[in-house]
Amino acid sequence: MVSSLWVIFVSLALAFLLSSFFKRMGLPRVLGQLLAGIILGVGILRTYLFDAQNMEVLSFLADLGIILLFFYAGLETNFKNFSKKIRRSVLVSLFNTLLPLLIGFLVMRWVFHFDILASIVVGISLSVSALSVSVLEELKMLKSKIGNSIITIGAVDDVIELLLVTLVVSFLHGLSVDLTIPKMLMEIGLLSIVIIIARLWLVPFTLKFVDREKSSTSRFLGSLLIILLFASLSEVLGIGSLIGAMIAGILIRQTIFHEVTIPNWEQHDIVKSIHIIAFGFLIPLFFVWVGVNVDVTHFFQNLNLILALTLIAIIGTVGGTALAVMLDKGTWREGVLLGWGLNPKGDVELVIAVLALKSSLITLPIFSSLVIMSLLTTFVSPIMFKRLLLKYHIKGGS
Repeated sequence: MVSSLWVIFVSLALAFLLSSFFKRMGLPRVLGQLLAGIILGVGILRTYLFDAQNMEVLSFLADLGIILLFFYAGLETNFKNFSKKIRRSVLVSLFNTLLPLLIGFLVMRWVFHFDILASIVVGISLSVSALSVSVLEELKMLKSKIGNSIITIGAVDDVIELLLVTLVVSFLHGLSVDLTIPKMLMEIGLLSIVIIIARLWLVPFTLKFVDREKSSTSRFLGSLLIILLFASLSEVLGIGSLIGAMIAGILIRQTIFHEVTIPNWEQHDIVKSIHIIAFGFLIPLFFVWVGVNVDVTHFFQNLNLILALTLIAIIGTVGGTALAVMLDKGTWREGVLLGWGLNPKGDVELVIAVLALKSSLITLPIFSSLVIMSLLTTFVSPIMFKRLLLKYHIKGGS
């Protein structure tokens, strides 16, 4: 039996090499991490590396990676951005979410004849968008008109994604236990009370207590305790550990901003430490785990499904964004540019797909098709976005 430490080493090493390669090409690192998992999950490599014990270890670390991913998403959620161009942001977020969701559901239900639950999961997976922040940073466009628009719309998208994931997680939990509507409302009410108490007393007290040593290690430990507490409580209450982790991130951010003035939020100890351990260790292992669970034989067997998912994701997100921008008296070109910037699918939708696979709401072929769709859209979108962005600037846009 191969050592679990060796499996983790091989997984991280290959993920790092491939993600560095894609980064040099100006593409998101997640492509390399997913591809590393797919390579390691094929044939003799899978047989050699991933016995039941090693898969269990990798799955556990992947679950921790998901929790930190959602905590970091909460930590980076800036509600102040909502005041900037709020009408356009909400309009675009609604269109680029609801359009692919609706088209995806209808096509999966009536063309591919999936059951209702599988069609809903696929529709939600297609509706989730990601930010091209790395591309904006590379092109020094973070403070441009387009860059600010994408970041602001992305902030509203985060809230919509939070609501969608909450619904999905709560529903999946309801399938595994006898969950009635009154019971669910009671659990949500209890969690709300916990959130209020935590915001007013628990989180500020914990952060001040661990800050007495003026140590980055202590601040990280304090934030980690808050993450685990909220993830555990929300899981017990039936809301799901991921929602608890994201709420913990939001509460910590709001508490810190209320207590101190931070000129550069990304340089705060808690943000830096969580970013390092999450994106440097656990989240890459999550994407590797996703890739390992992809059956590449489904690529040719389900080529029509993969193409349909990819087209719906692109048309729904790019087209929905463009329509929303035009309704807000913008131009079609500006809308298409924004749409490609918001089109990559590479994090939350994969979490939704993983949860649905574990709950047997979707089959392995559907899961594999969703992962391959994520790879294709995440590969194509930054390329199209950069080309259109450079063209836009050549013509004098800013």
